[in-house]
Amino acid sequence: HLFTTAETKEEAMVLVAKLVMRPNDTTKGRAIKLTHYVDLHKRLYGLMPDDIHLFVRNKADIPITMKEEFLKILEEKGWKEMRIPDPTLLPRLIRKRKGE
Repeated sequence: HLFTTAETKEEAMVLVAKLVMRPNDTTKGRAIKLTHYVDLHKRLYGLMPDDIHLFVRNKADIPITMKEEFLKILEEKGWKEMRIPDPTLLPRLIRKRKGE
């Protein structure tokens, strides 16, 4: 998503908040990013985004101030907790001693 289009500045602002989320965000970082995304979407469109179930990996990602609202939407969408990837466990990044 290095290059994307938006029809209005409002749509662009919401897209920026949405596209900064990475698979390996910490739960605290993801909660902050979700808060920004939802706040912008509510302020500019007047309603909750309909795709938050795609960005919540587990319950720890949910912003504390919006927990009930998120849980209700996640339940309606049939959301299930996902495993958070750990990019540091990739075999190519693990060094081995010479001779092993």
